[in-house]
Amino acid sequence: MTESEVRWALTGYGSGGRIFHAPLITSAAGVQLVAVVTRDPERRSQVNRDLPGVQCVADLPGLLELGVEAVTITTPPGTHAELAHQALDLGLHVLVDKPFALTAPAAADMVGHAARAERVLAAYQNRRWDSDLLTIKALLQDGSLGPVHRFISRIDRFRPVKRGWAGDPEVGGGTLLDLGPHLVDQALHLFGPVSRLHAQVRAVRAGAAADDEIELHLEHASGVFSTLAAGMATGSQGPRFQVSGAKGGFLINGFDVQEAQLKAGGSPASLGDSWGVEEPSAFGVLTTVEGARPIPSRRGRWDTFYPALAAAVRGSGPNPVPGDDAVMTAEVLDAARVSAAERRVVELAQRQHAAP
Repeated sequence: MTESEVRWALTGYGSGGRIFHAPLITSAAGVQLVAVVTRDPERRSQVNRDLPGVQCVADLPGLLELGVEAVTITTPPGTHAELAHQALDLGLHVLVDKPFALTAPAAADMVGHAARAERVLAAYQNRRWDSDLLTIKALLQDGSLGPVHRFISRIDRFRPVKRGWAGDPEVGGGTLLDLGPHLVDQALHLFGPVSRLHAQVRAVRAGAAADDEIELHLEHASGVFSTLAAGMATGSQGPRFQVSGAKGGFLINGFDVQEAQLKAGGSPASLGDSWGVEEPSAFGVLTTVEGARPIPSRRGRWDTFYPALAAAVRGSGPNPVPGDDAVMTAEVLDAARVSAAERRVVELAQRQHAAP
């Protein structure tokens, strides 16, 4: 297998493509951003300003003439599955932003298609490489917390009601499919599959057509209980993570710095060694019988995702987030909808009971 750069394209150049993907792709070793798929004249002008030398094409077939090998789909959620299938039919490797698909059956269909096409299909779960989650993983690995019995994860925001697709549940709008995939994927990544759950999913803001407040209570097959919550009408933020174990607990506030760095115009290439590095004021606190002490945060490493995926495309490394992982996340989200609608505990299928 050659280690030459993978010729990459973006489908969509809204905030996701422009702010969250383009700077990471252009900073990544082993990847060359060749093209952006967009018909919008304003977006085409933005591409020309932001990414000199990158071509704009009107549709996915246009990528083949440019020798594109892999594509990131970062368009509105309701289009993800259709575009992924189109890209796979063209022989492209595919990365799909969250939500991977609107339902678990749709996600599984994409995974099956990729297997038949013998293409790499990945889910963009960059928050596995958040500084705070990496710090928690390190504490789990070194035994500082002992066996964990409770995990709490929250994303609290205070936002006006969104219009357009973001406020339309029929095409993937709403908090369950916006922030839910990150929360669920992180919990599954840390503690494994879910046996049963109970969820509340509702709209609380005046004029909100889609859900804007969620709370999921998960029982993992490993015995850990997770509470995952997110809301768009929460003016006062709670802790980002709280982990409780037999030997101690870890509490961290705030939010990983990498999103703010991208929104400020930074990138791994421009920020160098300061990329993903948290200030001491953002460190979490570990409390044991010996007392409480701050734990320096691990460096956030979103910058490692695209190089790892490029290696998977070249056959020299594993897929960093395989499509099967996204199916399991979607199964939890589907079950949460049922639980909220029917106001009951939902047992998950045997597939979720397999070892992590």
